[in-house]
Amino acid sequence: MGRLPNDGRGRIGGRAKGTKNKPAEPLNRWAAGLIDRHRAQFEKDLQALTPGERAAVLGPIIAATVGGGTIQEPQP
Repeated sequence: MGRLPNDGRGRIGGRAKGTKNKPAEPLNRWAAGLIDRHRAQFEKDLQALTPGERAAVLGPIIAATVGGGTIQEPQP
């Protein structure tokens, strides 16, 4: 018989809860550097697009940056 959930012996496998995905860090630094080096050209290219094309390009970038693009109303 296999282990039951919450049997008091800890996690069954995989990374410990809260452990970051370390291999992504070098890729994130590379992408950030690439963006920094070509920021002026990217902005120039965006200006050449139509408003619909610009929205299609910026939408996924904004969603990834904001964390899925979910907007929550502020609590009073």
